[in-house]
Amino acid sequence: MSEQRAMLADTVDRLFGELMADGMPGTDFNILSGLWERIEELGLIDVFLPESAGGFGGCWEDACVVFNLLGLHALPLPIGEGLIARKLLLEAAVPAPPGIITVAVCEDAHLQVAEAGGLMFSGTVTDVPWGGLAQHLVIACHCNNEDHLLLLAGEQSSSLSQHLNAADEPRDDMVFQSVSVVATAVLPGCVDNLWLYGALLRSAQISGALEAALKLTVEYVNQREQFGRPLSKFQVLQHQLALLAEHTAAVNCAATAAGRRADKGEAQFEIAAAKLRANFAVGEATSIAHQTHGAIGTTREHHLHYWTQRLWSWRSEFGNDRYWSNRLGKLVLAEGGEKFWRNLTARSDS
Repeated sequence: MSEQRAMLADTVDRLFGELMADGMPGTDFNILSGLWERIEELGLIDVFLPESAGGFGGCWEDACVVFNLLGLHALPLPIGEGLIARKLLLEAAVPAPPGIITVAVCEDAHLQVAEAGGLMFSGTVTDVPWGGLAQHLVIACHCNNEDHLLLLAGEQSSSLSQHLNAADEPRDDMVFQSVSVVATAVLPGCVDNLWLYGALLRSAQISGALEAALKLTVEYVNQREQFGRPLSKFQVLQHQLALLAEHTAAVNCAATAAGRRADKGEAQFEIAAAKLRANFAVGEATSIAHQTHGAIGTTREHHLHYWTQRLWSWRSEFGNDRYWSNRLGKLVLAEGGEKFWRNLTARSDS
């Protein structure tokens, strides 16, 4: 890790720790807005913005550090989605607005030119992370045979159906009917890129959440005694902890490698592999953590569920196991089976 990236990690780790010092804040808008102001004051949301424009001048590896710490601290804010939104706007040369911003893909988008000029957008977006709390949305859509990136004001939504995922994080459905577009750009590949960036975000968040679950579990088995000795002295639990640590390390390596590859160009293979590996880890890792904690780990008062419920939710977001298995398989088949090992090792060496 470079010195600059290590400083970023240390700063963000301290900030997230301070923001979560009083526990999980829930979804109260006033509290979350106050937390967001701290994030903006630090300039964290501008990781990708060039230094010449007042940003951090960072890359995907830097972003993955932030994504990982979001998972580690279970911070309930769309900071990762905001970073992706600003990255896409930067690619489209569209200035990013202040305030909470999130992302979505629209499959039924309709664009038309208004009589007074400018574009009007109609469409439905579902499962939008923190959609009801966001001042703006960055929407990627395919319309009129082109990929469009749209910036919309959240208040323009004519219908909002609020939902929560298993971790009580907002995942809202929003309908827009002939609303004016704040800004737009034709950006080839933005629909797929948003999906890939989201998968990278969730992979790194899962990595951080696994680290937190592992830490809690190790602390518990070292403190809890049974038959006159700590649980950590029992071989069967040592074996389970080793499996949990194995999953944690593997997901961290996969997410880090995917972020590094994204900085070099096309990275759909690495991101697909990272998200699939992260999804695969969730089931066994959460089972080990909860089984080791026993009954106390299932209580609302114990903090373990902060991370395990997010792990269960993030596993299905931006592509589940089936989606990434199919996509990864198609990528391998397209290159040819006889080239598989050579291409795989070449990727790991690049």
